[in-house]
Amino acid sequence: MSTARKQVEAAIIQIIADAEAQGVDGVLAAHRAFPGTPDTVLWGCWSQWDGERTEAWWQTVERSIDGEIIRNAVVAAHKDGGGA
Repeated sequence: MSTARKQVEAAIIQIIADAEAQGVDGVLAAHRAFPGTPDTVLWGCWSQWDGERTEAWWQTVERSIDGEIIRNAVVAAHKDGGGA
């Protein structure tokens, strides 16, 4: 993929992210900001943005679960006499 394409996608994704953060349809905002851009390009950029958001959510969930498992293990070890 060319650098120019990556830059254009990044600009579109930023418009989508900003719009969605304000409760506005991101693809519609990108369509208005970049008239004439094919829908497949806009939706592809939306998909990238959504994928990044989904990955961030999963990472948060996994960290929360890992943290909870560690806390439970420490509490269990303490209850079993492993604490000081």
